[in-house]
Amino acid sequence: MKTRSASITLVLLLTIGVITAVSFSLGCTEQEETPAEPSDNTPVEPVESAPAEPADNDSVDAPAETEEETSAEPVENTPVESAGVVPEESSGSPESSGVDIEELEPISAGDIQDTEWQWAGFQDSDSPDSQITVPSPEDYTLSFFADGTYYIKADCNTGSGTYSLEGNRLFLDLPVTTLVDCGPESMNGEYMSLLPTVEAAAIEDGQLVLFPGNEGDKMFFINGGKAEQ
Repeated sequence: MKTRSASITLVLLLTIGVITAVSFSLGCTEQEETPAEPSDNTPVEPVESAPAEPADNDSVDAPAETEEETSAEPVENTPVESAGVVPEESSGSPESSGVDIEELEPISAGDIQDTEWQWAGFQDSDSPDSQITVPSPEDYTLSFFADGTYYIKADCNTGSGTYSLEGNRLFLDLPVTTLVDCGPESMNGEYMSLLPTVEAAAIEDGQLVLFPGNEGDKMFFINGGKAEQ
């Protein structure tokens, strides 16, 4: 009898436990499924932004007025007169050598052609009262021919070129020459550099006088006899 009562009591307890567990489980499920009510969010009214008033016209126009006041009027370019500066004449003009062509005794091509002219001396514009003597005139020769060509001997070098003679105006084109080193005592360099600058010629006391480009410079040539082409 006691055993049966104990069994019934145990069954009742188990039943109550099962019912309690089921109820608890259902309650949790309802809580999970029930959505949370949204909180009452009071909408914030947008703040009306007052339009910015345009800046005072005076302040805006001020820079423009300042520009107008400070802007300088265009300056007229007045050509500057050169203070007595005479433009340098190009080479080839006899006046640049300081020689007055009209004062020279006129010469013709026949006066200088077919003669071996030997360079005997040089007068430098820096020392017009003295004359440089060429040690060996026969080593520095100049010969003109009727076909418009000239031949030179410059120490150990030789060459030729063309020339033009109009009255006393004499121009020598650059010659084609050999380029041998004639040694430190040679005047080959001076001779070769002076000839292309010649702008005028004259015959004085039987000598051929050439006038290079520098004012006051003179080259003196003596007659060395007949030249053969």
